[in-house]
Amino acid sequence: MSESPSHVQGYRETKAAKAADRYDQANEVWAEVEAERRAVNERTAKLRAMRLARESEASS
Repeated sequence: MSESPSHVQGYRETKAAKAADRYDQANEVWAEVEAERRAVNERTAKLRAMRLARESEASS
């Protein structure tokens, strides 16, 4: 009796498939979060450079 009944095996496969889907979805969400974070950092760096250039011109 070491083998599971077919309904138990089907349940386990379904559960594993759902877990894999959740894992994939979580990775997609994290990729979006990272992309947004990079975009914000790039915009911040650009604005900082513009401000520093403007301040440098004003002090000259």
